[in-house]
Amino acid sequence: MLQNILIDKAETLKPELFKHIVKPSRAVHVTRDAEAFQGWRMLDAGSPEDAYVKIWDRSDEIILDFCQYCVGYLSFEIESEVNVDCPLRLKIILGEVPAEIGEDFSGYNGSLGRAWLQEEILVLDDPPEKVRLPRRYAFRYVKISAEYNSRYYIKIKNIQCETVTSADMTAVAALPESFSVELRQIDRISLDTLKNCMQTVFEDGPKRDRRLWLGDFRLQALVNYQSFKNFDLCKRCLYLFAGLADENGLVPSCLFERPQPHSGKSQIYDYTALFAPSLLEYAQASGDWATAAELWPVAERQLRIVLKEVDGDGLFQDNKKWWLFIDWSPQLDKQTAEQGVVIFSLKKALELSKALGREPETWIKDAIVKMSDAALKHLFDQEKRVFVSGRDRQVSWASQAWMTLAGVLPSAGAAEAISTAANTPDAVKPAGPYLYHYIVEAMLAAGMEKDAYALLEQYWGAMVRLGADTFWEVFDPQDQYLSPYKSHIINSYCHAWSCTPAYFLRRQKSQPFCAER
Repeated sequence: MLQNILIDKAETLKPELFKHIVKPSRAVHVTRDAEAFQGWRMLDAGSPEDAYVKIWDRSDEIILDFCQYCVGYLSFEIESEVNVDCPLRLKIILGEVPAEIGEDFSGYNGSLGRAWLQEEILVLDDPPEKVRLPRRYAFRYVKISAEYNSRYYIKIKNIQCETVTSADMTAVAALPESFSVELRQIDRISLDTLKNCMQTVFEDGPKRDRRLWLGDFRLQALVNYQSFKNFDLCKRCLYLFAGLADENGLVPSCLFERPQPHSGKSQIYDYTALFAPSLLEYAQASGDWATAAELWPVAERQLRIVLKEVDGDGLFQDNKKWWLFIDWSPQLDKQTAEQGVVIFSLKKALELSKALGREPETWIKDAIVKMSDAALKHLFDQEKRVFVSGRDRQVSWASQAWMTLAGVLPSAGAAEAISTAANTPDAVKPAGPYLYHYIVEAMLAAGMEKDAYALLEQYWGAMVRLGADTFWEVFDPQDQYLSPYKSHIINSYCHAWSCTPAYFLRRQKSQPFCAER
C-alpha cells in the first residue's frame, strides 16, 4: 500500500539526536513583582552547590536556574544520613518561565489537560539513590520540594539535564556584527527556539503538545533552510503527512509519532492548503525534486479538496466542517484571509508544477483567476482601499497580509491596504507570532522593508525585553496573561512558529533598513 511505503520512507529518515549535559548555574528564589513578566521574578540565591548540598529538613525546597532553555532528561543523586520510618517524598516542578514556579498548580482550571503541567511526585523507599526522570521535560527552572512528616536529612547533588535535539548548532554561524545587537539577540533566540523544537520531527512545542503540525512545519522549515539545513528532517515530515492521508487523500493537519505514526484527526483548512507551498519550498531549498515529483499527487489532492469550499462566484465559504485557524484572535473573521491562503497556495502549486515539467495545470490557472477576481469584486472596499471580511465587512491585519501574499493587488495597492489597516483603530490585530510572521512577510512582499523590520524588532524585541530565552506561542504586548487555553501557565513558551525572525534576518546580507530606535 502506498501509504505504508511513504511511512516506511519517513522512518528511514528518523534522525539521531545530539545530546549535551547542562548543569544549573545558580540557585534562585521566586518572588512577586508587578513589574516583571506575568508578575513573577527570580532573584539570585547563590551557587547551586550551596543550595543542594545542604542538609534538608521537612518543607525545605530549592529552586535552580539553568540559565538557558533545556529540553531533555533531568537526573540527580540523593544521599540520606539517617534511617526514618517512611519513604522520602519529593515534589519536582519544572518551569519555562518564573510564573510556572511561583504559581500553585492546584488552582489550574485551563481547557487543556492538567498533565501537561510539568510536575513530578517522586517517592523513594531506600535512599541513597540515583534518579533520572523518565519523561522528557522542557524548562529553565527546577523546583524540588520536600514533602514528608518524618525528620528526614538528605543531600541532593549532581543535578543535570541531558538535552536532546536534532539540530546541529555548530553548523550555524552567528549573524555578522554589522547587524545591531538587538537583531543578533533576536536571531539567536529564534534559533534556540527552533533547535529545541527539532526532535525526531519538527515539534510545535517541546513542553506541551509535542506534535507535528502542518502550518507550524512550514514556518519551521523556512528557518531551517536558512540555518541548520537539516533537509532530511523536512523530508521525513513531508512523508509522514503524505503517508497518513485518509481514504479521501486528505493529509492530517497534525500527527503523532508514537507509539507509531498516526493522525491527530484535526483538519485545519488553511494548513491543508499550505502543503503544496511547503513541498515547493523544500524542493527549492534542498534540490530534491524527485521527492517533490513523488508527492505532487498529494499536493494536488489537497488543493482539489480545499477548492470544494469555494462557491460558484469564486469565494471561500465557511461550511463549519473545518477548523479555520489563521490566528488565535477570537474576534477575527477569517473568510478573506482564507481566500488569500488558497490563492497563494494555488500559485505556489502552479510554480511547482512548472518546475516539475508537467503539462499546464489549467484547473489551477482557472481557479487563481476566478478567486482573484472574486476577491477584488466582493472583498475589496474601493472607498476605504482595504480588504474587508464577512457580513460585517471587518477590517483586519490578517486579511491584508494574506491578500498581499496572494498577489491580488499590485505592490503599491497592497502597501496601501496594509497601512490603512494598521492605522484603523478598530482593525483586528494579530494575537500571536504565527500571524505576525505573515504580516512581516506581506510587508516585505509589498516593498515595505522599513515597516517590516521595525515591526519585527518591536514585536519579538518586546519578548526579549521581558526575559524570553525562547519565543512564545502567544504574545500580546498589552496582555501578558493571554491564553487560548484559559490559563497562561499552560501556554508554550518555546513554540516553533515563533522562530521566524531568523528566516527574515538570514536572508539579509547586512543590517536591514529599520525604523529609528
